[in-house]
Amino acid sequence: GYSDWRLPNRKELRSLINYGQTNTATWLNSQGFSNVIDDLYWSSSTYIGRPVYAFSVGMWNGHVYASDKTNIYYVWPVRAGQ
Repeated sequence: GYSDWRLPNRKELRSLINYGQTNTATWLNSQGFSNVIDDLYWSSSTYIGRPVYAFSVGMWNGHVYASDKTNIYYVWPVRAGQ
């Protein structure tokens, strides 16, 4: 019923990463989240050097990747919060 969904930017997505854990996806699933997959998730941040790329974040290791926007990855929609 909401219309303010969006993709998080790369900094917002990386804020979920716990670098003290072996696998962030597993850790997030134990912290109240559900169905977090240890795979790549899209951010809304475009890679400036190559506009057909956007940043994605690996939920298993927290690394940020520049990926072709035609790739199929997971999304983590967020709301504006208002």
